[in-house]
Amino acid sequence: MIIATKLHIPRSRSVLVARSRLTRRLHEGLDRTLTLITAPAGYGKTTLLGEWVMTLENPVAWVSHDQGDNVRMRFWAHTIAALKQAYPSFDEKDVLRHAAEDPSGVSLIAALVNGLHRISQTTVLVWDDFHHIEEASILKGVNYLLERLPSHVHLYLAGRNAPSLPLSRLRAENRLNRLDASDLRFASDETTEFFANCGGMELSIEDVAAVQKKTEGWAAAMRLAVLSLHEHADPASLIRKMAGTERDISEYFFDEVFSRQSETMQQFLLQTSILERMTGELCQAVTYIDESDTYLQQLDKESLFLMALDDRREWYRYHHLFRQFLTAQLKMREPRQWKLLHMAAGKWLEENGYPHEAVDHYLAAAGYEHALSLIETIAQELMSNEWTTLCTWLNAIPDTLLFARPMMLLTKLASQYMSGHVEAATDGYWRAIRRLEEDTDPLPPVVAETLQAGLVFLAAFRTFMDRDYEYAVQFSQEYVEKHPEGDFFIGFGSDGDGYHPVWDIYVSDDSLRLAEQVLTPLQSIWSETRNVLFVAHLYIDFGKMQYERNRLVEAEKVVRQAYHIGKSHNNKSLATIAALWLARIAAVQGDEETSNQILQELAQQTSKMANPHLSGKIASFRAMLGWMQGEEKPVRQWLRKCGLRFRDEIPVSMIKEYDLLAAILAEQGKIEEAAALTERLLFVAKEAGRQSDRIRLLVHKSRILSLQGKIADCMDVLEEALALAWPEGYIRTFVDEGAAFGQLLDQYIRLRQNQHRRPSHKVPLSYVKRLLRLFPSADREASISHERTAAALTAKEQTVLRLMETGMSNKDIALKLNVSLATVKTHINNIYGKLQTKNRLQALERARTLQLF
Repeated sequence: MIIATKLHIPRSRSVLVARSRLTRRLHEGLDRTLTLITAPAGYGKTTLLGEWVMTLENPVAWVSHDQGDNVRMRFWAHTIAALKQAYPSFDEKDVLRHAAEDPSGVSLIAALVNGLHRISQTTVLVWDDFHHIEEASILKGVNYLLERLPSHVHLYLAGRNAPSLPLSRLRAENRLNRLDASDLRFASDETTEFFANCGGMELSIEDVAAVQKKTEGWAAAMRLAVLSLHEHADPASLIRKMAGTERDISEYFFDEVFSRQSETMQQFLLQTSILERMTGELCQAVTYIDESDTYLQQLDKESLFLMALDDRREWYRYHHLFRQFLTAQLKMREPRQWKLLHMAAGKWLEENGYPHEAVDHYLAAAGYEHALSLIETIAQELMSNEWTTLCTWLNAIPDTLLFARPMMLLTKLASQYMSGHVEAATDGYWRAIRRLEEDTDPLPPVVAETLQAGLVFLAAFRTFMDRDYEYAVQFSQEYVEKHPEGDFFIGFGSDGDGYHPVWDIYVSDDSLRLAEQVLTPLQSIWSETRNVLFVAHLYIDFGKMQYERNRLVEAEKVVRQAYHIGKSHNNKSLATIAALWLARIAAVQGDEETSNQILQELAQQTSKMANPHLSGKIASFRAMLGWMQGEEKPVRQWLRKCGLRFRDEIPVSMIKEYDLLAAILAEQGKIEEAAALTERLLFVAKEAGRQSDRIRLLVHKSRILSLQGKIADCMDVLEEALALAWPEGYIRTFVDEGAAFGQLLDQYIRLRQNQHRRPSHKVPLSYVKRLLRLFPSADREASISHERTAAALTAKEQTVLRLMETGMSNKDIALKLNVSLATVKTHINNIYGKLQTKNRLQALERARTLQLF
């Protein structure tokens, strides 16, 4: 849930001091990656940034952080929302689609970097109160972002202390602009101006020097001093009060300011100090003061350490130092009120649609039953991308209460694992096991049975997510034996269209042999339960394995079962994934009518979908199929709309899309770009352990090397792909590349048979020959003689072919030959026909095989 007030840029009612020297320092940050402002509370960090932002012509994305932002998804979601608010062209949906696909968060930040590249203007992002951010995974993500931040994007970070970021490296690279307390301290001229504008006091040079010595230029002390003064007070009385440490000064002046308020206002200030943010109605619910809204307006008008959080000045917060003083006073004066006030706040927030903040207040009041009841109602929606929030809340509730609600205890363990606290989840699991085994204080039978089955379910789920599939089979069997219905946590963590991170885990992606061993028993176990959605996912996985092994009839049958389950249960995600595979199977079987019909139906559904995850899958699949079949139109449409660039950061969840981009770049003659992108993709796939992606990328790398004329290197890479594929029985990864790739396989076989190549990997020639036989016209095309083909091409066509080989575009070729673009296209279409190819990439591969260059 996005809290809009966190994105509001704080604005002062008036500028009391023009701090031009600091404004210039902040402007210097527009030539740096990071501007870091660190100083203790009360040094005017937020005020300074807010006033500087108002001087800029370009919009600014601003996020005010608090302790609750130590949830990775909440942190990044607010950053993305702030960017969208400031820069409407920023495609936040394309970034957010990666939140669920890659639980590590790396894909989301990679997509964020790509999105920032696409903003065409100078971009400023401010993270205020960053000292609240301590979560290691967030800081790691920020480091990743800083390493890759586009040159036109500038990050401004303000907090009380330096964060755990690579500041030394940034400084060495001249990418860091840093301001600290020594910079923010008021200079003599600023002190003089401040007291004149704010307190109507004319200070002498001696007075200014005394104030500087007493406060060391601390802005908060000066502001407090002015507020504490009675009319006609003289500078001497002011200076006498300024003694001691910053804490002594602040507490003294806060006490003076507070004591001058009316009794009702004092009560209002104390009781509302429990609120992180407040509006008139919320304050009234907490204090029972009918004039709460009027009191807020009065505090705002008097600038009494109150900050507006929106332009309509409906939501406010106290300055951190002032709130700290007030809460200390509340605990000292009215300790019994603490819980009652938090409970009242929680009740109002819950009733008015702010459940997250309501839970925080219930927990602060130790109102655990209220918190648990509310968490139970919103847990399902939080499971899609706010596991850390669930984990934080449930960790705050005693296990004795959670054991009475076993599903909440199981949810706690799941949230610990999903939010990265694996060790805590493991410890909690074994504590629950030991509690079940206790004889002295046994749990009620119903609770014990639920826990026993639930713990085994979590073990099955965890081992599957960890890709420890053999244990996943074992725990699944045990779970179903204990709970035959198998209906725990069905759909948990799914989004509105039924997408779940589990849908991205395919055994067949890791190993076809392993898939053959574990998918059948998993299907057998889960098919008797109510968790039909997981069964549908297993069907798709099994279908992928059958497809890769070229068992197309069996693949179509099992994937269709998954499709029917997805449709009957209105799970758009599963239904769409299954439909795409059905379209692919139909296409490679030559049934283009069925394939097109499926895609047309999906296109109609896509227009009604708000889910960028699914619409992106459909669009990239249409392009992939078009590329396989040599149809340019869907490829051009996808390339125009996808916005991908070869220099982009590569999210793990988009390996296939960027692989397609590399193939298209190669086809367009942009060989160097295609080669560089493919090399990066191979690194990502290897790091992620994606065997099927790695084999496919090696195949594509071999094709690029062939286009570059590096035949020996091409054969080495092709052999590496074959060596990985042969033990697993991969077929379609090679055959789907089309007849032109069949010529590379034929060339590899001839080199081996003629003993012109000594294999560096163990690859049986019988396997390669089997693959070659599956290319419909490979033998026929391989037999076409060089002389016949060369004779068929006219001299002009041979010239165009040679220019295509250099990587020139159609337009460049037209300019080079001083002919029209239409004439060049005619020559190229004639070349395609004579070489029996469908596109530039195939034509160039074919020409190299026939040694036409």
